[in-house]
Amino acid sequence: MTEEQVRAVGPAFARYLGGFESYFDPRSVDHLRAYARGLLSDLPRKSVEPIALAAGTAVRTLQEFLRDYAWDRDGVRDEHHRRVASHRATVSDPLGTVGLVDETSQVKKGTKTPGVQRQYLGCVGKVENGVVTVHVGVARGKYKTLLDADLFVWSSPRIVDRVYTLRGQE
Repeated sequence: MTEEQVRAVGPAFARYLGGFESYFDPRSVDHLRAYARGLLSDLPRKSVEPIALAAGTAVRTLQEFLRDYAWDRDGVRDEHHRRVASHRATVSDPLGTVGLVDETSQVKKGTKTPGVQRQYLGCVGKVENGVVTVHVGVARGKYKTLLDADLFVWSSPRIVDRVYTLRGQE
């Protein structure tokens, strides 16, 4: 979106985002707003530094917001699910509602990112060091949204066999 488009949807977006602000520490709500606006902007890179600079926020402060500030992830997800359920009921489509499940993989070097390990990555079509996430969404007519996402951590068959063996001994 261009800066003009972001400004045009600004009041509606502020109302939408306002419904989630109670799940964040009141001291961090301005950072949430700045970060969300940055993700919608036409910035060529959507990482913390360009978003913070465009918002006039100290880069370190926005990094700390993403890394350290506590927020109620489950509450945000549940609020989103409530909104989806109420909106989905108002959308008419002869095909009905379609559930979506998708995985996304990314090659990663190093060990700092959670879930990084040698595993099959669809993005390169082979076993490589990387991370895989699984996403669940819903579509009804032109209405589409993600419902949840989580890290996928593959376990080797040897570990899975060991778990089944241990469970059999219970």
